[in-house]
Amino acid sequence: MCGICGIFDAGGGGVFNGPLVRRMASMIAHRGPDEEGYHVTRHCVLGHRRLKIIDLSPRGRQPMANEDGTIWVSFNGEIYNYLELRDGLIRRGHQFRSQTDTEVLVHLYEEKGESLLDDLNGMFAFALWDAKRGRLLLARDRFGKKPLYYFIDDSRLLFASEIKGIIADPSVPRQINPEALSAYLSLGYVPCPASIFKGIQKLPPASWMTIELDPATHGLKIDGPHRYWTLRYQPDPRLTETECVPRIQDLIRDAVRVRLFSDVPLGAFLSGGLDSSTVVAAMAEVGETPVETFSAGFEEESFDELHFAEIVAKRFGTNHHVLHCSPNILEILPKLVHHYDEPFADSSAIPTYCISVAARKQTTVLLTGDGGDEIFAGYTRYDDGMHLWRQQNTWSGILARGIYRFLVDCYPVKARGWGILNKRSLPALDSYIVDLCIYQPPHKQALLAHEWSALSDGQAFRLGHDLADVVGGDEFLSRMQGMDQMLYLPDDILVKVDRASMAVGLETRAPLLDYRLAEFMSTVPENLRYRNGIKKYLLKQAVRAKLPAEIVNRPKMGFAVPLKHWFSGQAAEQVRDVLLSKSARERGIFRPQELQRLVDGHNGGRDFSSQIWAAVFFESWCQKWLDHSLTAVAAASMTNSSENHRYSLTRSNDGSANERLVL
Repeated sequence: MCGICGIFDAGGGGVFNGPLVRRMASMIAHRGPDEEGYHVTRHCVLGHRRLKIIDLSPRGRQPMANEDGTIWVSFNGEIYNYLELRDGLIRRGHQFRSQTDTEVLVHLYEEKGESLLDDLNGMFAFALWDAKRGRLLLARDRFGKKPLYYFIDDSRLLFASEIKGIIADPSVPRQINPEALSAYLSLGYVPCPASIFKGIQKLPPASWMTIELDPATHGLKIDGPHRYWTLRYQPDPRLTETECVPRIQDLIRDAVRVRLFSDVPLGAFLSGGLDSSTVVAAMAEVGETPVETFSAGFEEESFDELHFAEIVAKRFGTNHHVLHCSPNILEILPKLVHHYDEPFADSSAIPTYCISVAARKQTTVLLTGDGGDEIFAGYTRYDDGMHLWRQQNTWSGILARGIYRFLVDCYPVKARGWGILNKRSLPALDSYIVDLCIYQPPHKQALLAHEWSALSDGQAFRLGHDLADVVGGDEFLSRMQGMDQMLYLPDDILVKVDRASMAVGLETRAPLLDYRLAEFMSTVPENLRYRNGIKKYLLKQAVRAKLPAEIVNRPKMGFAVPLKHWFSGQAAEQVRDVLLSKSARERGIFRPQELQRLVDGHNGGRDFSSQIWAAVFFESWCQKWLDHSLTAVAAASMTNSSENHRYSLTRSNDGSANERLVL
């Protein structure tokens, strides 16, 4: 797990780009605090920051080359099937200098070119320089667990694991992308391939692209991005529960097994939910030592899952560490703004960051339950979606939907607003998307100042439908799951975990996002994925004999935080100060009167916490990334890489560790 960066320069300024790439690497030093390395050629410079996980010796240093130095790679991630690939490559005559998974990439590329991606089971983003062809290959893993951003100007392409690596170059403009802002206000994050900055893009998950010198123009010749894998739902009606359950058990067991390989301490995040408990159970089954588990809880009882986590820890005899999370929300906000680079309104980033800080004291690698809701159909919102979809397939539902479509054709903006207020009249997928929105179109239009209000369109709806059409097939559950796997998972869930964990040099691995498990579940009939209103039906059947009944049968509880309580308490005045600050008013993006209405309404007893958090995060982001100088940002980057956090550590009666983190 590391940070990567670099430049392809058609003008041949490689030597002069070396200092810039060093500066880019320093901005992402937190991702790889153990070591740095560079490879400089006339047209291409690769930079690398290393977090040592496998083969801790100097032989694992990157960028790494093949035998004759014609292929170099800067790699971020893990290849879980690398031992199998390595054995095959050695039998075919390749010579290895290290024990790393990184070295497999250069040798596999020698044989297969970009088709090497088909053979990889892992999480990764990498840049591979082919000196013979003068070609740079950029690639990203199937689900997009590891990030990769790029920027193109007239003669150069800059890339980095995080945006801050790219804007280390002062010539890269820092201007808001209006469409990205619109998407953020709807969804709470900026969906791929856009970023919040004009001109900076994300390489999509499961994609690759190449950059080389165009001999005709002496500029850049770019091929891609190309998608090499798509998870499409094609249910096999012949599959039965009796066949599916043991297959799921085997796939989960093997997905965990291959993720336990590490030369540094390894543990698991244990929330007490079904997904993380399933991972811990498999770790206890296939591992050789007691599992180190980490849980986070809140003082607000309705948000605290520690009781359930302790049940699982006791069942499997783990060494359990408990973090009581009570952050000062506006003190932790600048840390999140720094590490996320873009506006990011998922408030569960707060406890994710807190537990990452605590876990890093004990371990370097952490397994998580991420992906379980998307792969096994676990979100509570699927209940409403399925219920509405069935209702709309009655005669009265078909008539209402026809009327709605007529209104949209004649009066698209007004009809959209009318449909929001009367959500049951929306097509089922539109209604599902409405439930995902923080600011729905009419509310977004009210929030934005006049010159920005044109952004208040149906962007989230179009994007959701496009993705559902690609992967979802005909079944409505598959369309919901497919949209979540292509949109919410890579651009919210995985971003949240990657930035929070890598901020402190902690690697996270997600066994439930093993692509083999996902591909199998995409063949399972809908009535087994969601059976008689039971979400995660097959997963529950697969783990029922292993996990306590309290875990298998408990209702779904997301990794939520008590924002409503926080914003009604001591943070209320501070929130008002941020949203109605002089800089916010002068920026002219949000209407101050609408922000005032949200704050007053929340203090009056209504719950506008999600909308307030999204606006506070955005304004804080503007102050840091638009208002501050690059020098200040770089200094903050170096400071954040070695933050000092204060702890108090106690022991429970059962010997487990309890930590209190003050941020």
